Amino acid sequence: MAGEWLSQLPEDLRSNQAFTGFATLGDFAKSSLEAQGKLSETNGKLTELEKTFNSYKESSIPKLPENATEEDRSMFYDALGRPKQASEYEFDGEDKNAPEWTNHWKQQFHSLGLTKEQAKNLSSAFNQSMQKLVEAHNARLQSEMQASETKLRNELGDKYDTTVELAKRMWTKYGEGEFDKAFDNGNAAYRATTIRMLMKLAALTGEDRSPKSGTSVKPPSDGNPYPKSNMPPARIPSGVFPG
Repeated sequence: MAGEWLSQLPEDLRSNQAFTGFATLGDFAKSSLEAQGKLSETNGKLTELEKTFNSYKESSIPKLPENATEEDRSMFYDALGRPKQASEYEFDGEDKNAPEWTNHWKQQFHSLGLTKEQAKNLSSAFNQSMQKLVEAHNARLQSEMQASETKLRNELGDKYDTTVELAKRMWTKYGEGEFDKAFDNGNAAYRATTIRMLMKLAALTGEDRSPKSGTSVKPPSDGNPYPKSNMPPARIPSGVFPG
């Protein structure tokens, strides 16, 4: 699910598919770096292809001199078939991307001297690579969730459901928000660890034996509201328990 980090983006980018598949900003940054590495590799291959193409075009397209100027390069790329303006590039699905993202890559491809077909193919390859990264990331999260739940189930046996419900009750009473929503952006291991911690806290405070949520607790005559807790009796402030 989309992470809270999306709130840092401009409102018109928060629901963009290029970002919503990443749980954290770190995941997006890592994925972007990996994609850029593959893009560099693709550019390298493209450069080699251009060299091969140029060898067949020597008769009509002269080689650039070693001290070629920007004007020389511009004329050379135009002769290879580069569009006059970066805005002339067309990418599949570009209407789904943020304009800033699309315009950035059009400018980059234009500076590299790519033809419209080359730019379109490279854009498609880049998007496919990004999609695979997102799918792999989501699959890994799902696998981790299942493995963590299986481990916890094996540890707790038939007490699993009761334990999870007790943990949720503890969270509702002492934490903030709904238990399940609180872990939308966390990993499975963190959720399981939190459940174990809540169970330990419940045992220390007597909540593991207390009535259901919403039932008032009346302290016994010795002043200890949790007589079965492992913790020693504490001084109960006036007004904490109704008389």
